[in-house]
This record gives sequence, C-alpha cells and structure tokens, in this order.
Amino acid sequence: MTTPPNLNDLKLSVTNLGPIARADIDLRPITVFVGPSNTGKSYMAMLVYALHGFFSGKALRPGFRSMLSGQTIFSVRPSPPEEDRSLTREEIKTLNDWVTGPLSGMGIEDSSDGVPLVLPAPVAKLVRPWLKDIGAFDGFLDAEVARCYGVDDSSRLIRNGMRSGALIAVERPVSDTGEKATSFRYGFSIRDDECKLTSRIPASVPLRFLAKQQWHERAMTELGWALSSYRDDADDDRSYMVRDIILRLVESIGADIISPLSRAAYYLPADRTGVMHAHRVVVGSIIGQASRAGLQRETPLPQLSGVLADFLEELIGLGDRRGVGVRTALTGFTRRVRSPMSYSSLAGQIEKDILQGKISMGQSPVGYPEFFYRPEGWEENLGLMNTSSMVSELAPVVLYLRHVVRPGEVLIIEEPESCLHPAMQVEFIRQLAAAVHAGVRVMITTHSEWVLDELTNLARLGQLPKSRREGLSGADFALDPEMLGVWLFRPKKSGRGSEVEEIPFDEDFGGFRSGFDDVAMGTYNNYAAISNRIEETKAEYRTR
Repeated sequence: MTTPPNLNDLKLSVTNLGPIARADIDLRPITVFVGPSNTGKSYMAMLVYALHGFFSGKALRPGFRSMLSGQTIFSVRPSPPEEDRSLTREEIKTLNDWVTGPLSGMGIEDSSDGVPLVLPAPVAKLVRPWLKDIGAFDGFLDAEVARCYGVDDSSRLIRNGMRSGALIAVERPVSDTGEKATSFRYGFSIRDDECKLTSRIPASVPLRFLAKQQWHERAMTELGWALSSYRDDADDDRSYMVRDIILRLVESIGADIISPLSRAAYYLPADRTGVMHAHRVVVGSIIGQASRAGLQRETPLPQLSGVLADFLEELIGLGDRRGVGVRTALTGFTRRVRSPMSYSSLAGQIEKDILQGKISMGQSPVGYPEFFYRPEGWEENLGLMNTSSMVSELAPVVLYLRHVVRPGEVLIIEEPESCLHPAMQVEFIRQLAAAVHAGVRVMITTHSEWVLDELTNLARLGQLPKSRREGLSGADFALDPEMLGVWLFRPKKSGRGSEVEEIPFDEDFGGFRSGFDDVAMGTYNNYAAISNRIEETKAEYRTR
C-alpha cells in the first residue's frame, strides 16, 4: 500500500548535497528518516531546519527567532518589486472593488479561523510579482544553510567532485480543479562561485489567503482614501498605503505556499545528553570570553553548528518556570519564556509514563537556567549530571513541549531511541504521536527497529474505525497513514553518494522494508551456522 500524495505536503528535492546524491521527500506531520550511518539522514534534517529558519524570517533577523512566530520571509522583505513603479488608479480601484464588494460578503471572521479564500485573477495579478521577487534574499539563505551546518562557506556542502553544484528545491502542488496539480517552486543552487535563489509561481495556480477582519477594515479605509486623493500629476499617489495592503496579502499567501516551512522549527541534536550535562560549562566559557573582551588578543573560538548553537540558546532562554526574563549570552537580547499552549499535559505524560519523575528548572545567580529531575516519591531534586542518560535525553523534549513549541511548529529529534530501553522507545513514539495530534509536526532520524515497528502499528490502527480499536495496545495514539512518511537513505550501487526513496507500507511484509529485517536475518543465520559448526565438532569428537 503506497501512501497517496497529499496536496498539503511540501515536496523537497535535493541533489549533490553532502553525502546525498539525490533525494525527493515530502514533509508530513510525521517524517521519518532511516538507513545506514553516513548516508545523509542528519544532513537532510539540518537542511529542513535551515529552510525553516529562512522561510520563517529568522535568518533575516538573527537573534530574534522566538519573536517571529507567525511571520515569514514575506513579512520582512526590504522593498516591493519594481520599487519605482507606481500603482495606477485602475489597479487601486481593482483592489478596492474586490475588498468592498465580493470580499465583504465572504465571511471574513470565518476565514480567520482557518478557511482560505482564493484571490480573483485581477487581484492575483497584482500580488504575484511580490511572491516571485525574492532573489534578493539568496545571500540570507546561503548564510543560514552554512550556519546550520557549521561551515564558513556553503560551497563546502557540495558533494565531492560535483562541478554542477548542489540544488535544493521546495515545491507545493496546488489544484482547485481536480486536474493534474501544478506547483509553486522555490529553488536554491549552491556553486563554488555563487548561490542563487529562484522562484516559479505559475499564473494558473490559485493564490490562497486567510483574510482577517482587522485587515479587511483597514484595507477598506486606506483604499478608499487612496482613491479619493489620487492625482495623476502627484508625486505621492498614495500607492505606499496600497502597497502595505498588498504586503499583508503577500504575507498570508506566502505562508500558505511554503507551509509548514513558514513556522518555526526546533532541533534536538543526537548529542543532547552531553549538552544537557555540559551547558553550564559552555555558557560559562562564553560569558568568560565576553568579560575578557578587549583585555586579550583575539582568539578564534571553536565553531558550533547552528543546530547545536540554537539548542544551547533555547536552553539558556528558557529561564525559570515563572517566566523570568533571561539575558542570552549567545545573542545578547532579553526575552520572556513562552507558555505557548496546554502542552503541559503532553510533557507530564512523558514524565509519568517514561521518566517516572518531574523535570524542573531553577535560575542560577548569573541568570541562566539549571535543570533538575525529581523521581516520584522523592523530596529532593537531582541535577541532570546525577541522573540516568535516559532522563537527560528526554528532559529537553519535556521542556520544549512545556515551554517552547506551538501548534504547527516542527520538532526535529535525532535518534529518539538514544539511551531508551525498547519498551520505552515504544512508549516515547506513542507520546510523539500524541504531540502530532495536538498540532506539533515531528521529524526524526532513527536506527531503531522498535521505533519503526511502533509507527507501523499506529498507522495500522489508524486504518481501523475507532469502534474497532478497543482493547488494542496503543489505540489512543492511532495515526492516519497519510500523516506518516518514511524515507530510506542508502548508498548508491555505484558507491558514489546516497540515494533516498520513500518506503511504502507493505501489508504482506507487515511494515516498512527498512533493512532492519536483513540485519536480524543475518545474525540469525550466523547463529545457525555457528550452532551447526558446534554440532559438527561434537560429532567429530564422538567418532574419534
């Protein structure tokens, strides 16, 4: 059974990036990367993270990631396309007629609840250039990609020997007619001499947006004023105000096109246990370096990858559970802890069912947080250094769900099975499924057969009517199979780079053919061969 394509999924194509020769994946509510080591699973996860950083607007405003929720690259564009071009009276009137006419009767309040409206062709014609004209931002994307991988130049990420460079493309299939879907497409090419961002916004595809009442009322007022004061011979034809109306449309349409990349992503690296144990030392070193600035010769600091630096920043920025503002040594701004939604129950369930204790935070005298674990029935807290590696592995997940992640945002977890007993791996995957049901999108890289097997079971449960799930283990966490995508990374037969393909669910096999069964069969066959040799040896001794 192959998962059918979903027009709401983003399609990501990658060529010649790091170890990856070719990959085509969809970004689904649960996206899973499996395969041998050194085939590019983490490379792909970091790329997705970098794209989130760019399209969500973070890369254009470094240091303000947590303050940009709900904004996108289209929210922070420096100038409109064809800046010197003034809007004509006819174009302003086109917008005004639509805003005061058909749009007024479409139920703006309902649209703001999540039902997109489609721009009529004359209005879409005015907006489309703004969506296409993002080439000026290629330097920001280039810098964000390099930052996330921890390299000084993105050209270092080109697969060895590939003179054509690396290519990254994001596509969103769109169709409102039931016919073959056409696609929006943003492409990013990385070469030794240049990096270039391109776009393809076909005129045939609909532009969808979420109109809000406040925007609608403002648009009616400003468009009417612009029309009433318009003069052909005036230097100021009020087009600035109209451009602002268009920009608000572009923000909403752009977020729809690149969804879910328009939302923030959070990356929990594979070495998070060490970071949780050592973050005080790392931060102390950074503060020490800052306090000695100007008193010593400039010494280059070791470069962290962006994903690791951001993970440290999030830990520092959590503050304490009372929401005390925390000064971040890595970025130098003050912010408040967010309590984004009622995810405390999700975090609490992980504490109850897996950790059997509570994760808490306190604030040290210098202002950065300290993290603790209190086992059930204990009266004293333990520092994470004095707990099991399982606790340190899951503590950031608990903290992120409780304080950081919002609906629609992405939580990327490398090797969620790390330091977990197989039974706890199964339970953790169920809790991640619960997070998906609460609106979080999840991406994981894994080497665990138990992780994949439990995802298989949850997807199979999703094929049953709720009335038929009673009594089955994991029934409360059932997943619609269309929510789950599993991609296999494996070396090419030529031995040059890796290739990536989706693993379809195989009912006859009983899951996803990831290659784990080959390893199990190999070890079993080896055991049988060893056992046969032992029996042969015993027989030889008996015949002597």
